[in-house]
Amino acid sequence: MFNTAFGSTAHKSPRPSNYTPLTTPEAIAAEIEELYSETLERLDAVIHHPRSLARPQATWRPPTKLLPRIGSGPQLSIAVTRRRVGPRAQARIRGYGETQVPAYVIELRITDASGLPADRRYTEAWVRALIDDTDISAVHELPSARAATYVWLVDGSYTPIPSPSSLFEGMVAA
Repeated sequence: MFNTAFGSTAHKSPRPSNYTPLTTPEAIAAEIEELYSETLERLDAVIHHPRSLARPQATWRPPTKLLPRIGSGPQLSIAVTRRRVGPRAQARIRGYGETQVPAYVIELRITDASGLPADRRYTEAWVRALIDDTDISAVHELPSARAATYVWLVDGSYTPIPSPSSLFEGMVAA
């Protein structure tokens, strides 16, 4: 079930002859929302699924999916990890002035299937398509040479919670 493509990679409608290439994450996100709403729903389901909750066993791996290619863009895959938020991080968020109680950290690691560094326009577009515009400021990108890793806090109903980027400084993987 995992490591398969989300939905169909075929476009639902042909592009007009005056089509111009997508160049901004916002424009690419609009295309994703228009053509791949089912893919976004499936990705949201993976975020909520118990399989995405990180486990201490060495054999656990996050669910990974192959994303549909957007136009002539790169072939991307996404790994979804959800971690519980501990009391220290919850206290830091309260100190930051938030009234929502964080329950999980959501982590999306997006890589280019070819092994090249991931094109940030497309990786950001997938995150923008997944998160409401009003909540996008809660998402942080962790620095990485090849993969794009995006993290954010959510409450028990998966509503994004604004947080300082310093909260995620120790999450950069080796």
